[in-house]
This record gives sequence, C-alpha cells and structure tokens, in this order.
Amino acid sequence: MVLGADQVNLIGQVFESYVLEHHRDDILGILREADDEAHYPVVVDALTLFETNMEIGEYFNAFPSEVLTVFDSALRRAALAALQDAAAGSPQLSLKQNLHARVSGLPVCPELTREHIPKARDVGHFLSVTGTVIRTSLVKVLEFERSYICNKCKHVFAVKADFEQYYTFCRPSACLNEEGCNSTKFTCLSGTTSSPTCCRDYQEIKIQEQVQRLSVGSIPRCMVVVLEDDLVDSCKSGDDITVYGVVMQRWKPFHEGARCDLELVLKANYVKVNNEQLAGVVIDEEVRKEFDDFWEKHRDDPLAGRNEILASLCPQVFGLYLVKLAVAMVLAGGVQRTDATGTRIRGESHLLLVGDPGTGKSQFLKYAVKITPRSVLTAGIGSTSAGLTVTAVKDLGEWNLEAGALVLADGGLCCIDEFNSIKEHDRTSIHEAMEQQTISVAKAGITD
Repeated sequence: MVLGADQVNLIGQVFESYVLEHHRDDILGILREADDEAHYPVVVDALTLFETNMEIGEYFNAFPSEVLTVFDSALRRAALAALQDAAAGSPQLSLKQNLHARVSGLPVCPELTREHIPKARDVGHFLSVTGTVIRTSLVKVLEFERSYICNKCKHVFAVKADFEQYYTFCRPSACLNEEGCNSTKFTCLSGTTSSPTCCRDYQEIKIQEQVQRLSVGSIPRCMVVVLEDDLVDSCKSGDDITVYGVVMQRWKPFHEGARCDLELVLKANYVKVNNEQLAGVVIDEEVRKEFDDFWEKHRDDPLAGRNEILASLCPQVFGLYLVKLAVAMVLAGGVQRTDATGTRIRGESHLLLVGDPGTGKSQFLKYAVKITPRSVLTAGIGSTSAGLTVTAVKDLGEWNLEAGALVLADGGLCCIDEFNSIKEHDRTSIHEAMEQQTISVAKAGITD
C-alpha cells in the first residue's frame, strides 16, 4: 500500500497552511540569509501538527519516509508563498531550495518514544531514540543521484542511490521511457565529462543506550545513526541526544556463497542535544527570587546557609561536612582564565578521596555523577589508557576515533573509583587531561 495522489495533496496542503501559520517568522528569517545553497531546517512540533489534522498523524505513522518528502516539498511552496507576500516590503529576500522539515516533540508513548535500541519489528517506523554518542565519523560527500541516457531513444532519466545497499546505484533493467522503448543499454551522464552534481554531506555516528536507564545486569547496545545535510556535525562524542528518524535496514551487495548480514540503522530527521553546554545559562525570575530569598534569610549568618546546602548534598551519608564541602566546590567549578600571552589556566579543580573501606567514598562519586548533566563513572580496575582517553577503531575499511571516559565527560565530571588500582602506565595517560584539559592522540595515522 502506498500513498495516493489525493492523500499526497491533502498532506501537502495541511502542512503548508500549518507552516505559514506557526512558522512564518522562521521562514522569513531563512529567506533573509545570504547563502542560497546552504541547507536550512524548520523544526516542527509533531503534537501541534497532528492536532491540526489527525489524519496526517495516521499517514505519518504508516508511511514516514514518503510523508517527510511531501513535507519538504510543501515547505518549499510555503517559502515561495511567504516570499511573494513579503517581496514588496523586503527586497533583500531570496528563495532557498534546500529547506528541510525537521519533526520533533513526538507523543510520549511506547510506540513512538524509545529509551532502548529499536529491534527488527520497528523497521519502517518513525521513532525518537535516546542515547549517548560514542563515535562520530568524518563528514563525507555522498553522491545520491545519477542521470542515465538511453542509447536507443535518448531518453534521460535519474536513478537514486539505494540507501538499503549502502548508497550503491542499481542500473535500471530497462528504459523508463513511457513510450515503451524497453532498451537495456544506457550511458551514465554523471561523472563522464564533469564531477558528480547531485551530492550532499553525509556522516555516521554511533549511539549507545544510557547506562542509568538499563536494568540490572544488562549490557548497553549500540546503533548506527545516519546524518545528512544540515544535521552533520550537530553533535559530538559524549553528548546525550534524542534522535528522531526512521528505522531502516541495510546490507552489503549480494555475493554468491556469502551470507547476507543485515544491519539496523536510524536515518535521522532531527537531532536534539539534551546536555548541551550553553554559553550563557538563562535563569528565570522564579529561580532568581528563590536564590535571593535563601541568602536574604541567612544574611546574618551565611555559614548556616552553606551548612544547609551541604546537608542536602548526598543525604544518604550522615555528617562528613568537610568532604561534602570539597565535593560541592568541585561540582561548582571555577573560572578558566587566559592571560595576555594566550596561556590558558584551568578553572576546574581535582579531588582525591582517601579513606577506610565503608566510609562512603563511592556514594559521593555516584551522587556527583547523578546530579551533573555530562558525567561518567568508571572503576580503576580494568581501566586502560585507551578506555580512559580514545580508542582507534577500524570500521568499513577506515579508522575512526572512539571516545573514552574522559572525552565523554568533556565539560562535565569524570569519576574514577578505586583510582589506586589503575596500572602506572595507564595512569600517566590522564596527566595531560588533568593538567591541560586536553587529550592529544596519534593512533593509526590519526592525530588530534
């Protein structure tokens, strides 16, 4: 079953009117941009869209790939309509062809929202999947369409790359001319006299299930996510992200006598970074008032206010106010300084907890990891220099760097339990990260 012409027209008209009503300012902002060749996203809230017309939601759930293509076409028509309406008053506007509808805000239900890696039954469905980025590949240029000409009737037609076969091009079996040529000999026009014309940016990332959401004894699983156009470089290793996209399967081209290995991948439509480090944190008036009222109450005795804060820090451990004060100072952090010569002085302090067994050291680490947005907890036993810094991994014939614990905790907190159990050779590998807040690697011909 496929979408009919009437259904496509209905979806296009509803989405076009919805975008013009709710996202006109976003479209006008895109039309004011100078670069006509860049890719521009318009993020649409799925709940609001489906409330406009419930039939759209049913079609979107049944045929997500086809409906997303209709959304992009309707978005370009909406941009043209907005340009014509505003052309008289704003001559600097120009029409952009590379517009993409990005769907977010799916209803929170088991059918659409997942905290675990999808399975085979989810193929063809649009889902939101939450995970942590553990590997990002290099951004590549991908040819997604080629033009062929029939040697007999000279009919020119386009062939799209097959996503399910790693973007390989399958030559058509017969001429696609509607007049019934049926010739089987063609000439590829792309790449014969010039470089390929239909190309786009392409990147693959690997996400892993969040450990804190797994049941006891479960091993976190991984999944490849494909990013295209404006989505490339939208996240980095260590980010907790929610990916909205279509679950698809892909396989290598068939070879006689060889087993076909299928792989589930998520073709992303929108990526939302949940633990993004904001340059300036916006504090609303309610939080500001609560802060001011708290310190106004303890104006005469600020140490009593400090002790009240420390009492709420790791409440499962009684007393140990000096240790709690040290943990609070590390969590608050400091201010990084750069002097006139460009030398950078770190503002983050390090904390070494030393004590007898059973005094709550691990409880402090677990609590600190729980309340810090971007944090990693690991044990010293079994940790290697590669696991703490970066690992070089060969995938599909090329080397990529896979982030270790310190990279995943960039801008956050890395807690290492049983630190004395790390081998001396591996312990020296984290000295640079502690002193300079950087990690330098030279592995498999990759330097970073």
